[in-house]
Amino acid sequence: MTDPALAQLIADRDIRRLIAAYCDAVGRRDADAAGALFADDVRVVIAGAPEILGRAAMEAGMRESFAAFSFLHQRCDNGLIDVADDGLSAKARWSVFESAHRPGKDVFNLIFGTYEDEYKLLPEGWRFQNRCYTLDSRVSLPFSRIQEFAPLVPKHVFAI
Repeated sequence: MTDPALAQLIADRDIRRLIAAYCDAVGRRDADAAGALFADDVRVVIAGAPEILGRAAMEAGMRESFAAFSFLHQRCDNGLIDVADDGLSAKARWSVFESAHRPGKDVFNLIFGTYEDEYKLLPEGWRFQNRCYTLDSRVSLPFSRIQEFAPLVPKHVFAI
């Protein structure tokens, strides 16, 4: 590909797909699918907690976290992406909305935050290299007032 503008557009599209795939995996509480989106040497900081180093540690943390919820949904809709001139790395900032419920609790949380990400292009595609989540605010509602439905059972598997 010789056109730099086209290369930038393709990278932007692929990174947005990476983000969508991550949010989809979180909503399904699938730590393996989410973990596959991280570089092996990823660095992650979540809301001031100790830094998580490496994909294996990230997957283990997600597996433990996901198991604690009966419902988890995340959206990262508003993102600004800057792709490096060499097309091999990028940075982005995303507004995050998350809703969550822990089984047996009468609390439904609405969580607002920000991801600041760095990505690198690997042979398998764009992957998270560094990820930092900042918690902006949280609203807790009585879960007993929320109408629940059966979770989605995906009919399609999407490639990244």
